[in-house]
Amino acid sequence: MEFRLGATAFIVVFATYLFLGGIGVTDPGNNVVADAPYNLLARGLLKGHLYLDRPAPEFLQHLPNPYDPVANAPARGLFEGRLSDLSYYQNRVYMYFGVAPALVVFIPWHLLTGTWLLQWVAVLGLCVAALLVHFSVFRAARARAFPAAPPWTSAAALLVLGFASYTPLLMARADMWEVPLALDYLGVAIALRCLWGAAENPAACCRWLAGASAALGLAFASRPTVLPNTAVLLLPFLLLPAIRRRPAAWLAAGLPVALCGLGVAAYNAARFGSPFEFGVRYTIAGAYYLRPHSFDPRFIPANLRSYLWHGVEWTRHFPFVLRSADTRLAGDYAGTEHVSGALADAPILWMAGFTVFWVLRRPAAVSVRLLAAAAGWVAFSSLALLAFFVGANGRYELEFAPALALLAALGIPAAEALCPPALLRLLRWAGAGVLLFSCAVLLLYSIQRAASDHNTYGVACLFHGDTAGAEHEFGTATFLAPGNPRSRIGMGFLRQSQGRLAEAHALFAGLACDYPAVASNHLNLANLEAQEGRFGEAVAEYQRALSLDPANAAAQAGLAAARSHQAK
Repeated sequence: MEFRLGATAFIVVFATYLFLGGIGVTDPGNNVVADAPYNLLARGLLKGHLYLDRPAPEFLQHLPNPYDPVANAPARGLFEGRLSDLSYYQNRVYMYFGVAPALVVFIPWHLLTGTWLLQWVAVLGLCVAALLVHFSVFRAARARAFPAAPPWTSAAALLVLGFASYTPLLMARADMWEVPLALDYLGVAIALRCLWGAAENPAACCRWLAGASAALGLAFASRPTVLPNTAVLLLPFLLLPAIRRRPAAWLAAGLPVALCGLGVAAYNAARFGSPFEFGVRYTIAGAYYLRPHSFDPRFIPANLRSYLWHGVEWTRHFPFVLRSADTRLAGDYAGTEHVSGALADAPILWMAGFTVFWVLRRPAAVSVRLLAAAAGWVAFSSLALLAFFVGANGRYELEFAPALALLAALGIPAAEALCPPALLRLLRWAGAGVLLFSCAVLLLYSIQRAASDHNTYGVACLFHGDTAGAEHEFGTATFLAPGNPRSRIGMGFLRQSQGRLAEAHALFAGLACDYPAVASNHLNLANLEAQEGRFGEAVAEYQRALSLDPANAAAQAGLAAARSHQAK
């Protein structure tokens, strides 16, 4: 029974990842898989150089400041330059993202298969591997601490680890940015598994500690923000005197991660002349990437609110959720992107409290205490670092949520053991409801995120004159979120550009009816009616737009033009 339930839960999680990864936007603008950024890096490394295997746009070298967002805009285009969020230095293109995925995933894949790997497939494989590693840790800890736990707790744990880790949100846009995060996730998961092995088998601790150290070194070579997590390597020495007294154990814990750190430093120095320069200051981006205060304590309230408490906003259109705006932000705060308040939208994570209570108040094996402390430190240190940053991003939640989900998964059998028998049935029903709610919200929000990205790229295609691409993007967005206003607006503009004015009119009129308090809906409809020669109706819509937004210059100009045509 346990196997069947667990297999069913795994299939649900895997199918969710596969659907989101396949339907999400990944590496737009590149028609050839080999031209995806991590494949370009792998191609460069195979040719013996550290820059991407592509030329830099020639005009950049003639700019007084190639990092000026206005001047470098042509290089960031979705179609022409596709240099956005890559680093430009001495007329070469580099990645400030970690080199580890190219070394351990993309190059081996190419050498073994002769083909190039899709980035979203790489993210899928890494995240599934990390999920299975975390599940193996859960199974081992459950057998040690809660041998009488019901069989269904394995299936419940898989759902918690699969959804509350915030992996679905990552899979919804598995692109260049998400690849190193996925390898970071796997590296930290392997480190936790190795620490468990060291605590369970102190006689073989050197082997396990070396594995944990190497895994964290790999994670660091993917995402340098993992550095605070490496403190978990000290936990076996703090909790197990038998390990603390072994000099070889200290060497095993310190040497691999130190070698990985030195490798990253040498890689940076060879590219940018400094072991501490990852290329961030040379990024081609839509805003200056390095602000005067990229890390500042003033950002802590906004970031903690975004990452923990600021939940989604419910709507009446599928997928029923949107990210609601947070107006309590510092003036120079960069804002948020697709963030979901973990404790609000995935309340199953509160189950981590039962694990903490069990470890603090009940006798527990040292391996269980070490695992709880290590997972807790990973979650806390990652969230603490993110709290200082100038903005919040949904993909960053993968740095703290998986460890918190592991503690929450262990909290399920802990709650079973702690709960009085009279309340057990009530606890199980309540827990099932919270788990289903958490999975549903994260799945729906991930679908919304994918639809939003398709809308964004649909607009880019439309402005570029690629009507076929816009049709595909807006069509996919409409499939994912049929009632999404942005999908309907984009499709309306597409139909207008195609001369299919009756279809465009139906879309804009529907938006003006469904969202009458939005001035732009009336403005779009008015512009279309003016194009159709229906100037009387256009005047009425311009007036409605101005009643909602009196300072709207486009509506004022449109109204004057419509009245002029109406008077003729």
